[in-house]
Amino acid sequence: MFIRKTIKKDKNTKKIYHSYQLVEAYRTDRGPRQHILLTITYNQSLSKEERKLLANRIEELASSVQSLLAYPDHIETLAQAFARQLTENVPVKRASDKKENSESENSEKNKTDYETVDLNSVEHINCRTVGLEHICLETIQKLQLDQKLKEFGFTQKEVTTAIGSIIGRLVSARSERAMHFWLQNNTALDELIGADFSKLSLGQCYQISDKLLNKKDEIEKHLAFIEKDIFNLDNAIVLYDLTNTYLEGTGCNSNKSKRGRSKEKRTDCPLISLGLVLNEDGFPYKSHIYEGNISEPQTLQKIITELSQSNNKTSVIVLDAGIASQENLEFLRMQNRPYIVCSRTRSNPPESLKDNFDFIEKKNNNIVKAVLVDKSNDSGEVELFCHSTAREEKETAIKSLFQVRFEKQLIKLNEGLNKKRGIKKIEKVIEKIGRLKEKYSRVARFYTINVERLENTTNVKKVTFILNNEAINDRYNGVYCLKCWGLDWKAEKLWKTYRMLTKVEEGFRCLKSELGLRPIYHQIDDRIDGHLFITLLAYHVMQSVLYQLNNRGINIRWQTLRDIMSTHTRVTSSFKNKKGETINVRSSTIPGLRQNKIYKALQIISQPGRRIKSKI
Repeated sequence: MFIRKTIKKDKNTKKIYHSYQLVEAYRTDRGPRQHILLTITYNQSLSKEERKLLANRIEELASSVQSLLAYPDHIETLAQAFARQLTENVPVKRASDKKENSESENSEKNKTDYETVDLNSVEHINCRTVGLEHICLETIQKLQLDQKLKEFGFTQKEVTTAIGSIIGRLVSARSERAMHFWLQNNTALDELIGADFSKLSLGQCYQISDKLLNKKDEIEKHLAFIEKDIFNLDNAIVLYDLTNTYLEGTGCNSNKSKRGRSKEKRTDCPLISLGLVLNEDGFPYKSHIYEGNISEPQTLQKIITELSQSNNKTSVIVLDAGIASQENLEFLRMQNRPYIVCSRTRSNPPESLKDNFDFIEKKNNNIVKAVLVDKSNDSGEVELFCHSTAREEKETAIKSLFQVRFEKQLIKLNEGLNKKRGIKKIEKVIEKIGRLKEKYSRVARFYTINVERLENTTNVKKVTFILNNEAINDRYNGVYCLKCWGLDWKAEKLWKTYRMLTKVEEGFRCLKSELGLRPIYHQIDDRIDGHLFITLLAYHVMQSVLYQLNNRGINIRWQTLRDIMSTHTRVTSSFKNKKGETINVRSSTIPGLRQNKIYKALQIISQPGRRIKSKI
């Protein structure tokens, strides 16, 4: 083999450019002939000697010959890419071998194709994952996302890059840089969609996120409509919550990254907030990206307004306590929006109803009971007091732990009065007690603390405390209150509807842990928003897959599915025949029992990609 450099001239622009071809020379009865194996492109400027090295290395890789020489890194990288194209994507056809050409073209139709091969020469190369990629690609096509992108004016290359970015988040859950490496080296996705990711630059991965972000509202509207149609969703209940994630770096070039209260305890990093609206089946309906320090109640009214504009005016709104401010509840009532929210203030049920709790559910030794109270106030709200045995055990344990810690700190403060460097001044002691009350506010209010002062000094003689056992035991551990408006439902239905918020929490967990939402490595707002939006698109695909599996009795997490499908791969089997020719067969491995069960449940074929044969 050798690389031939040709000079071509554009007839219109008169511009002269170079073309490189990988050529094979061989002998026939009519004399020597040359056959163009591959037209190759590369950006590097290679000398004549380097082109010879590149051709030699491509021939070694295509023929499965072990090299005795160490090639330069840039030669090795190019050779690996072109050899893969040669052996996997472009079957070799010689003009003189008409019979072989005919057999190659009809190989998919022939039932048998015999060759006498050397078993000792059999090797397996270029093993790449294909199982989960195949599932995700079929789901994207089912959601018609690829067609929608074409309607938006995306070129075919941009569509394949967008699909690669979304599926890369589902399979590898990495940053854009790591995903770019994965697309070029670890996956057979390009074989499934007819793309060539070896020529994909990192900049194109960033640019596609910008293009997707520009069509964010239209894409979310399309996905919400198509998911409702395909899966026959009701969308009668809207779940809304807010979370935040953190940035690596200073975030000084981002207007949205702010310091705030991190839900992941990463107070050392700037934050970005994400508001997510889901339906009762866990499918995303709407999303918003906010500043990291935004107050949760401030985000609700914008979301409700957008839902009203999309003709979603009758859905029941379910909110967590952080968003259910009095102002927001009044806004929902003005909008005639039924709601179920968790009360922001802790309260006990009326004394007369403490023994009237009705059984709701028992699951894993957790017994849930509830009692409905009609307050008949001006707002028209009713209250649902719920009691959970698991929550009671948790709160009791936390309260006991805080009691022990609070009392230890008070005893330590008292003992320090007699130590050399202990706090003794009365104003300092009172200040310390105030800080302890703030830190252990859950139990501090049940203690009476006395500070005894030394006569004729500003020092403290003794610090004592008394626990009010009646007050602390009077609190109903495990009880929380739900506020409901505009609904004539029974207690069980109200409670189960509110419990749907766990789907939002599960969604946030999947986004962060399984789809690579955190951390964010970008430093400008467009890149940050693009990263989050691609992750949300991946979540649409993930939820569609898990929803179908769940309906067919397969209840697994995404990480479990990722582990199951990770061993389904595409591989090139290479061996030599009697003539000394190298035969390469590219195909997918036979799926295992659990993999077949997944494919069958999703109603997609279990052998992704076509079988490709080449002879060199």
